[in-house]
Amino acid sequence: MKTIRSRAPVRVCDMGGWTDTWFCKRGAVLSLSVDLYTHVRLVENNSSDIRIISEDLDQSTEIKDYRRIEYDGNLDILKAAVKRMGLEVGANIYVRADSPPGCGTGTSASVAVATLGALAHFSGKNLLPYQVAELAHALETEELGMESGVQDQYAAAFGGVNFMEIEYPRVRISQLRISPGTICELEERLFVVYLGSRSSSDMHLLVVEHYRKGDKKTHRAFDELTSSARGMVDALTAGRLDRAAELMNRNSRAQKDLHPQMAPPAVEQVERLAFAHGAAGFKLNGAGGGGSATILAAPGREHELHTALLNENVRILPCKLNFNGLQTWEC
Repeated sequence: MKTIRSRAPVRVCDMGGWTDTWFCKRGAVLSLSVDLYTHVRLVENNSSDIRIISEDLDQSTEIKDYRRIEYDGNLDILKAAVKRMGLEVGANIYVRADSPPGCGTGTSASVAVATLGALAHFSGKNLLPYQVAELAHALETEELGMESGVQDQYAAAFGGVNFMEIEYPRVRISQLRISPGTICELEERLFVVYLGSRSSSDMHLLVVEHYRKGDKKTHRAFDELTSSARGMVDALTAGRLDRAAELMNRNSRAQKDLHPQMAPPAVEQVERLAFAHGAAGFKLNGAGGGGSATILAAPGREHELHTALLNENVRILPCKLNFNGLQTWEC
């Protein structure tokens, strides 16, 4: 039986995050793709049914006809991918993610991209990375009626260190050329830590309300977020990781200006611990409120920081920069 595998990375350290949204309309984001993958395995079966199995969430659903799919909160993003790709034959679709739930690293977009990649390969459809990213965004916004930024889908589809100029929902993406030495230094000094699952819907609503009402503090924060993303382009291409750390901290201050619960006490505790033991930069991933953070250690203090985090039972997610993006193959 025909078996297709696919995988797509997630992103961390999304400088300028929040500015890729429908209410902001114009923004800029720089993010780093890392090899915390969503894995998809699509296996043709001997029936006409389509079975979707989330191996890490221990959830499953069955589809008799992709034209009659009902969205009920159970693996809806996967159902939407099946519907949009028009899968006509029976198959089992197994999905698992390396990122913990509620991590704030764009896992739902990674799931959508990896699933679309497997379905396209299975059906003999050739989709370019930007087409996969656009379709993954459409699954959330058009098919499921959800609010969704546009940065995560492109990071998952393209991989790499990306600068995105955004006129929502259009994205102009540029992959940065970074020296091999800078890449190695980033991988030595970057830590991604899991801070616990978070739900940020109430926070989102308040930020959106303040932005649309023209709140000056909120608009200043958005300007700072955009500026930090643009500054990070120069810092990374020049190999100035000291400057990159400063920009991460600027971005974090702007995030905190958006909402008082952007960095709750548990997050602040980890941030203080990190800076006390060699951190130079600290950036909450995604919308904030918890989830995970990217930490950049000062040169030569990586081991001290690593040890301090482990001693306080902070979960470190092992990962390296990913330059491949979506990958699909038949086995």
